[in-house]
Amino acid sequence: MNTLVIDIETEKELREVGGKQNMHMLGVTVVGVYNYADDSFYVYEKEEFPKLEELMTNSQLAIGFNSKHFDFPVLQPHVEQDLDTLTHLDLMEEVEKSLGFRVSLNNLCGATLGTQKSGIGLEAIDWWRRGLKDKVKNYCIQDVRLTRDLYEFGKKNGFVLADTRDRGRVRVMVNWKVTAPSLKKILEDAFNKRLAVELEYTDKDKTKQKETVDIQTLNRDTLEGYCHGRQKHALFQLARVANVVVTDESYQLQNDVQQSLI
Repeated sequence: MNTLVIDIETEKELREVGGKQNMHMLGVTVVGVYNYADDSFYVYEKEEFPKLEELMTNSQLAIGFNSKHFDFPVLQPHVEQDLDTLTHLDLMEEVEKSLGFRVSLNNLCGATLGTQKSGIGLEAIDWWRRGLKDKVKNYCIQDVRLTRDLYEFGKKNGFVLADTRDRGRVRVMVNWKVTAPSLKKILEDAFNKRLAVELEYTDKDKTKQKETVDIQTLNRDTLEGYCHGRQKHALFQLARVANVVVTDESYQLQNDVQQSLI
C-alpha cells in the first residue's frame, strides 16, 4: 500500500501562542514527505498544500514521530482533509507503549542508527524568519529521513534502541501497530459533512464491487444511500464493506433543503 512519512515545521513557538492548548495557532512553514510509491522526498510550502492533500488522500498509511499529538493537530487548520480519517502510525506512541515513557527522535536515532539531527525545531523557526528557507527544508527532510530509517529498522528487527538515565542503552521491542480509523467513523464523518463515499464491498453473490454513494441513512449495521452508478437507492450491509474512500463530491438531503428554507 502507498505509504507516506511526514514531518512539519512551524511558524511560531508554543510560548508565543499560549501553550499546547493553542497548538492549532502555531502555523506551518513547510511539510516534508517521503513517498514510498516513488521512493522520493518532497517539501511543500503553504501554496503547495493542495498537492500535499492530493498525495495524502491517495495514500493508505501516514507515518510520523509524535505526529498524532503535534504534527497533525498543527497541520489540520491548514488543510481541508480530515486528518483523523487517515490510517496513522505514530512511532513515538508505539515506543512509549513499550518503554513506559517518551524519548526523542534524536535519542532513538542516535542509539539505533548512529545518526542524529542537525538542529532543533526552535532553530528552524529562526531560520525561516531570517529567510533561510532552504535550510529549513533540508532540516525538515532530514527529520523525515530519520523517521523513515527508524521505522524500517524497527520493522525489520522488531526493536529499536534508546538511551535512558537509569538503565543506559536499552532495547525497545516494537511491532509498529497501525491504528486505522474504523469504517463506521469514516462513514459517520462523511455523512455529517454530506460528502459522497466510494464503497468497496462484497455483494451477496460474493462479487467485489465499487460504488459511489450519497449516504442518506446510517444505522448500526447498514447504510442506505443513492448510488451514482446504479442511479437508484440501495441498502448496504456494513459487514460487507471492505474499504471507504471519502470523495470531495457534496450532496444534500431533502431535510437539509427544507431546513435551509425555515
